Amino acid sequence: MTASVQEQEVAADAAKRVRRPRDMALSLAVLLVPIFLVLLVGRFFYGDTTTATVDPQVALSGAARASMSPIPQGQTPEGWKIVSAQYRDGVLRLGYLTDDEKGVQLVQGKGDSTGLLAAELTTAGKQVGTVDVVGVGWQRWTGRPGESALVRVSGAVTVIAVGQVAEEDLVKLVTAARA
Repeated sequence: MTASVQEQEVAADAAKRVRRPRDMALSLAVLLVPIFLVLLVGRFFYGDTTTATVDPQVALSGAARASMSPIPQGQTPEGWKIVSAQYRDGVLRLGYLTDDEKGVQLVQGKGDSTGLLAAELTTAGKQVGTVDVVGVGWQRWTGRPGESALVRVSGAVTVIAVGQVAEEDLVKLVTAARA
């Protein structure tokens, strides 16, 4: 064999080893297609649409240690789920999912109510009236577009129930949580 034939064979071998982006895309497709099929079969044929719920006791006990009173009871209205619970920087947040799969949040903070209201309802939020819930006066507020809120300021503690739900659902929440 001559040097030029050997060089041609080496060049041909090198050309075979070069990977193109198309080769990578085909390899990924071979891996991803079965994964998507498994997810689709699980979701549509076996009804795998479960929502992960959480136990709010860790967040509630953190708020209790910080002397935040009254502490919500962590109860939910019939058919609702607690999907998040967090106590951080003096603010307790409990996230709920209604029986209609809509999100609602119960927020309780200590200290400056104006700052908490601006953070949770935006600076565009405005008080639009009052409502009596089990003998306790709550303020009705607007929030982000489509949201409504119930707010109660008692001393240094501010409680906000907010979500894109009807006011009746917010009343159910504050009644169950006894906030």
